[in-house]
Amino acid sequence: MCDDGDVSPAKYLTKASTGQVAPSVFSVTPDLSTSANFLRSDSISRRTWLSLIFVALASMVAQGFGRFTFPVLLKAIENEMLGSYTLAGLLSNVPLVAYLIGTAIVSVASTRIEAARLVKIGVSMSFAGLASMALAPNVGFLCLGLFVAGFGAAAVWVPAPGIAAALVGAKRGGMAIGLVGSGIGTGILVAGPLTNSVRAVTHDEGAWRPVYGIQAGVAIFVLIGLFAVLRVGVKGEVGEKVAISVLTTVPNWKWILASFAVFGIAYSLYFYFLPTQLLSNGWSAQSSTLVFSLLGLSSIFGGVVFGRISDHYSRRLTMGSGFMLMSTAPILSLSEIKPLVIVGAVSFGLCVAGVPTTIGAMLSDSLSGRSFATAFGTITLGFGIAQLIGPPFAGWVGDQTGSFAIPFMVASALALVAASFAIWMQPVEKN
Repeated sequence: MCDDGDVSPAKYLTKASTGQVAPSVFSVTPDLSTSANFLRSDSISRRTWLSLIFVALASMVAQGFGRFTFPVLLKAIENEMLGSYTLAGLLSNVPLVAYLIGTAIVSVASTRIEAARLVKIGVSMSFAGLASMALAPNVGFLCLGLFVAGFGAAAVWVPAPGIAAALVGAKRGGMAIGLVGSGIGTGILVAGPLTNSVRAVTHDEGAWRPVYGIQAGVAIFVLIGLFAVLRVGVKGEVGEKVAISVLTTVPNWKWILASFAVFGIAYSLYFYFLPTQLLSNGWSAQSSTLVFSLLGLSSIFGGVVFGRISDHYSRRLTMGSGFMLMSTAPILSLSEIKPLVIVGAVSFGLCVAGVPTTIGAMLSDSLSGRSFATAFGTITLGFGIAQLIGPPFAGWVGDQTGSFAIPFMVASALALVAASFAIWMQPVEKN
């Protein structure tokens, strides 16, 4: 790992030639017709930009729509089908479990299947999940849709950061990973206004199925775009094997893994129940979805800003600062002063995209190609397991107390714990 992100493509080639695990070429082939080697060019081709944009849109569909629209629609779904926050918390875990299983399978599959193909498979599954939720006549069918969508999210997100870093080169890897991750925030941003618009048009304040139906239509568009611009790698790379233990070759890997796991718990305690907490505090449905949309808007910029800062300065300190900022958000969101609530949501949005972007950039400094996908899948597995703790606990506390204040305070404390991990990380000399 390198704090300034200055790792050249030539270094990856050297690793491969000496038999080390990190492969030199990622499984995406951009348009090289105008350049002998785009990784060594100062400019980024139009096709490369299009590839980045559509991978970002894939992240929007898989994560922003498939997983993160659920909190916006949770109250309506709870009123129609569920009847308790505890059951709602358990239902929130369905896409998390699927994401966890998907991450494990995709991490292994990434050693044999091109990353671009995995992303296309993931968006296809996201479409199937969204369409199933749009048509869900009962809880069982809804669970099935959430599961398929959660699996699809893993198939997209495990390889996506590595694709981004490989498309532009290591020196701009943090920025590219942030751009791709901004698609998640875009999905969160769109979910609130889309829900309000659907309800206004249908004159149904509890409408939620048409929201998923529209998102399924967007998924088809994105899938067509991916087939048009995102190329798979050469066939000779498919047989290249990468050991699951490749993560252990990354400096500070234990602290990286621990940070991402703690992030998973803190994030799940706050994110899934923010709109519901605002409603219980007397906010209107429109206002609560607007705050959630502002969270999504700030996350669009969070990944790019944090990624760019970590490219120029320290990955380690950028991560620690992000967790410090994140710790303030849940406490501010409990305030009776509405501007402070908005500040808290915006702060959390910056961190919910910025922290994973920085962590992904840490891995991209040391690994590329399928090695990156395998290592990122491994830490995402820890992140997914940790997320399983949050929603059931928060839902149970919500039923017992009528508030999510305790889970929010726990989320703040955990963010501070994760920030302390940055102190224990060993600084890595710049190349």
